[in-house]
Amino acid sequence: MTKRDGKVRAADQIVRLNPDIFGDVILRASDLSILIDEAGLILEVIFDSENTNIGSLEHWRTKNLRDFLTSESIDKFNFQMNELLSIKNEAKLKPFQLNHINTNDNEFPIQYTAHPTGVKNQILLFGKDLTQMAKAQQELMRTQLKFEKEYDRYRSFDTKYRVVLEECGIPFLLLNSENRIIDHNKKAANFFNITDMRGNSLGEIFDVTGKNNIIEELRKLKNESPNRHLNLRIRNLNKTVEVSGTFFRSSAGLQVLLRIGEETGAPQSIENVKPYLSTLYEKSSDSFVFTDDMGRIVEANESFLNLCEAPSEDKIIGTMLSKFFKNSETDVRVLTDSAKQFGKIRNYSTEFITLFGSKVLVTISSTWILHKNYNYFGFILRDSSSIISEKENENDKHNWDSTTKLVGTAPLKKLVAQTGDIAERICLETALNLTNNNKVAASEMLSLSRQSLYVKLRKYNLVDSKE
Repeated sequence: MTKRDGKVRAADQIVRLNPDIFGDVILRASDLSILIDEAGLILEVIFDSENTNIGSLEHWRTKNLRDFLTSESIDKFNFQMNELLSIKNEAKLKPFQLNHINTNDNEFPIQYTAHPTGVKNQILLFGKDLTQMAKAQQELMRTQLKFEKEYDRYRSFDTKYRVVLEECGIPFLLLNSENRIIDHNKKAANFFNITDMRGNSLGEIFDVTGKNNIIEELRKLKNESPNRHLNLRIRNLNKTVEVSGTFFRSSAGLQVLLRIGEETGAPQSIENVKPYLSTLYEKSSDSFVFTDDMGRIVEANESFLNLCEAPSEDKIIGTMLSKFFKNSETDVRVLTDSAKQFGKIRNYSTEFITLFGSKVLVTISSTWILHKNYNYFGFILRDSSSIISEKENENDKHNWDSTTKLVGTAPLKKLVAQTGDIAERICLETALNLTNNNKVAASEMLSLSRQSLYVKLRKYNLVDSKE
């Protein structure tokens, strides 16, 4: 028996199958099967009604298949039909894909193979649902677009990071959790005269002989005072630099950003000024004290130690300067805010309280000092107890003379009320002068509410004259 005879015999046996069973066989062999004529008219359609991607296709019967195709698929279908008719049932076409439109105007793709049936003017299309594959491709495309968007965002961030790192004006080293350099800017490369330091440890850059773990030392300094630094000598270069670090965590673990600067003395100390003013600073009878931006004392001379009755410098370094003033935060805020606004302030009077509770009247001058990346304030304090006492005696004498001249011109009750107004006005003017017309500080100094202060200022026409 020839191969052709075997096919004919098998086909003859299949034709004898029950039509319902034959339909099930076709349905199991494909997701969608369509019997059409050469014009594209649908003679029969077999589909799985439980397939939600395809839906119900009962209404396709007796309609033209082109009515349920997208415009691109219509051209593809016409081409496939022409090819199929031209080979005159001697061969079958390769699989081709058509995109259908269902009742909700949603598209679903089907891959077909066309088979001549042997019956004139009839073609059987076996279809495979490609919806899941199409969804997978769409999801892949969305993922790809998202990835490209994230990559663009990363490149934008990396560009900004590089610009900031290069334009900051200071050599920077970025270290990972293993204390190895993972990045640096060009200024650092030029500073150390090394083109690429990535992968190097700190021991390869600095002379760490006799030192403990540098990162741990930097961490301790950071905890004690944010402005302190570590002095390290560069290997193969006769140069010592200041190193300070900023610690942070990322997905890669603990990382450290090291700032490198030429050794010029600690920014929170006065070492860089001493070569020029050391004699004045150390031997002046006036008290010199320097604080950081937070108001913590970072340096003071011997006269200030005597003023606050401190046995040594260690007792006051790191202490808030406001602790020594009667009005605490108010005095310091007036001094620092005015110094920032005007550059300096002078002859501010207040009461200074020593470590042992003694009270001393002082006049203060302050200035705001900018040094590299650090800001700090300088104060000069002068004991003014004797000066104020003399002025008070002169003022008392003047007020007494003025008051006695009024005797006989008005009743005693009126004279007392009038001199009380004079005293109140003098106190208001003095408070405004001492605080450089700072109404908030003046109200706190006089223990008045701001509303009460403004009422009294209006009473004596002092609002406009002091603005």
